[in-house]
Amino acid sequence: MKLGASALAGASSGSSRLVKGCPCYREFGDEKVCLNNDDVLPIISISVDPSFFAESKSPEELLKFKSSRNDMCYLLVFLDETDDKIYCVSQGQRIRINKCDVKSSDVLDALQFVTSTEQSSDGVVCSDCLYKYLIMNTEVFADRLNETERGEIIAAYVKNLAVKMAMDLEETAEEAVLEEGVDPIELVENHIRDLMKQRSEWASRIDDMQKEGASEELIELMEHYKLLARLETVFLFQVITLSQAPDQVVSLGILKFMVEVAGRVVRLNNEIREKSHKVVETDGIPDQVQQLFEIHSDKRKRTEHRFSNLLRALSQIRT
Repeated sequence: MKLGASALAGASSGSSRLVKGCPCYREFGDEKVCLNNDDVLPIISISVDPSFFAESKSPEELLKFKSSRNDMCYLLVFLDETDDKIYCVSQGQRIRINKCDVKSSDVLDALQFVTSTEQSSDGVVCSDCLYKYLIMNTEVFADRLNETERGEIIAAYVKNLAVKMAMDLEETAEEAVLEEGVDPIELVENHIRDLMKQRSEWASRIDDMQKEGASEELIELMEHYKLLARLETVFLFQVITLSQAPDQVVSLGILKFMVEVAGRVVRLNNEIREKSHKVVETDGIPDQVQQLFEIHSDKRKRTEHRFSNLLRALSQIRT
């Protein structure tokens, strides 16, 4: 199919293009996040007419339009065909997924499969469609599991585990949820929203404690809890991706990435446990922070063993 001007705007050089939409942009109701660099960052998005940047012929020239806010998204990516990379216009960064630079040629190929019905009213390309194409059809996640019973079991295990984690967070009995016919992925998305709120709460408390002159050990412990929420969020975003692929064609690259994240979660939990003992013994913990630790410590313990089990299962994958 031919691409309409609303989806793709060519720069005058012919070697670079602007695309309305981004593979790293995701929405959860009114909440919007960016997945660039394998992170999950809450953002504010605005739709900007590509013609405003039409005279820019390189990523360097676009830097003058970089937003002063790190949570601002223009919903625009710059495809530089000279180096076969794509760039976020609002942040001036390369777009990376699974530690790999996304290729402009892959995005151009992906756009051939984005129909007019997969664009919003203002012409923004379906970001989910771009993301799915990239992870299933490009080098971003190049290897795939063979159609074997082991691969199907592992994929099904990961999906089931994520749903259980979400149920734990919601403190809802698994049987009751299943009987009510609740979509498991909806539970995962709810879990992600809660984790994002936790991360914001930790950031606010860390700022308060720094202003009060809290010890470095206490601040570091709080930063660890904040990082834990981020890692769990990244993991669950990949679970959603995994759930959208048939078990027999699950990308091996996705599972490799999830092994790495699960391993970091397990190691971070161990560090939190050690630092908690040290802070209590040396500095003590203010009451308002202690209450927060108690709440999140319970949640951490409920999910820690699940990540440990997951890591053991995924580590059996041979690459």
